[in-house]
Amino acid sequence: MPRITRPAATTLVAATLIGLVGLPTGVGYAAYKHDRSTAGLLPKATLVGGIDVSGLNRAQAVAAVERAIGGQLDRPAVLVVDGKRYQVTARQLGVAADVPAAVDKALRAAHSGSWVSRSWHRLTGSPAHPVVEVTVTSPVVSGLKRIVARAATAAAVAPVNADAQLVNGFVSFTPAKPGLALDQAAAVKALQDALVDGKARRVDTTPVQPKVTDASFDTVLLVRANENKLYVYKHQHIVRTFNVATGMLAYPTPLGRFNVTRKRFMPTWVNPHPNEGWGRFEPKSIPPGPGNPLGLRAMNLSAPNIRIHGTPSDSSIGYNASHGCIRMHNSDVIKLYPMVPKGTTVFITRVGPPKLRHSHHVTKDPAPTEGG
Repeated sequence: MPRITRPAATTLVAATLIGLVGLPTGVGYAAYKHDRSTAGLLPKATLVGGIDVSGLNRAQAVAAVERAIGGQLDRPAVLVVDGKRYQVTARQLGVAADVPAAVDKALRAAHSGSWVSRSWHRLTGSPAHPVVEVTVTSPVVSGLKRIVARAATAAAVAPVNADAQLVNGFVSFTPAKPGLALDQAAAVKALQDALVDGKARRVDTTPVQPKVTDASFDTVLLVRANENKLYVYKHQHIVRTFNVATGMLAYPTPLGRFNVTRKRFMPTWVNPHPNEGWGRFEPKSIPPGPGNPLGLRAMNLSAPNIRIHGTPSDSSIGYNASHGCIRMHNSDVIKLYPMVPKGTTVFITRVGPPKLRHSHHVTKDPAPTEGG
């Protein structure tokens, strides 16, 4: 059989098309009838949302695509937090797919132009193969956040701040403990990823450190008025005990929880009332030294005008004999001073009856307010 060259083939196809258009019967009629019979069908290799809908009509194509996409919309997305599962579907989060619109678009693309042009494409082997994506709405972010917030609440463990309290007259310590919290932004992202591929995502809680650590109570002082002793706690244990003097009945040492606000090395005593009352009979100031009412060291407390300090009045130690301050032997306050950082917590409580000095022990007390 003689070989048909390309120009000849083109001429033949063109002649055939002329016959299609011009002849009411025969080849032209058959082509027309075939085109009309497939008017409502999708051509071979048509994809809608990645689903092959070749040869299907509109209703069949919509049903096929909705079945496939519906499986994805109803597929659980799972978030695992500390072993507990939280799941939701895309449909529950408001995700919807406009399948009918996508199928209609594919039909329009497949049947655009005249029946002649469509017949030309079939004859030349280049028919339309529509590929149409389905428009899918995004999940409602507030819905994702609600699920994650529920998981965060269930998994949260509040951190415990270190603390110290008086219990039965002595100091009891609460050690610091870290808590747990869920990174909610990371959990939302993980749940979004699970919606896409259906794979469960795990997000673990992370430690939350307490604001107050055990180091805040490395040193604590306890003063037991009436018993007239000062206890030094280091790392939650009593390491030293000192005899002290506390307030007399007229000037009781205040009770409660205080802090060391200032430390004074070799303090100078300054008369707070040099022109009136008892101050008229005292010097305007007394320089540092063993005879100073504040002794050789002084530590101011957050209680107004109350100090832990040395004293030249050694005979007062062990008694309720001060004007409210906590007095110590100078030798003892020198030992205590470097052990106590500024900010140290000081508890003052009262235990038992006061211990008063007998008259033959009484000596002149230094001025109240500054060196009580």
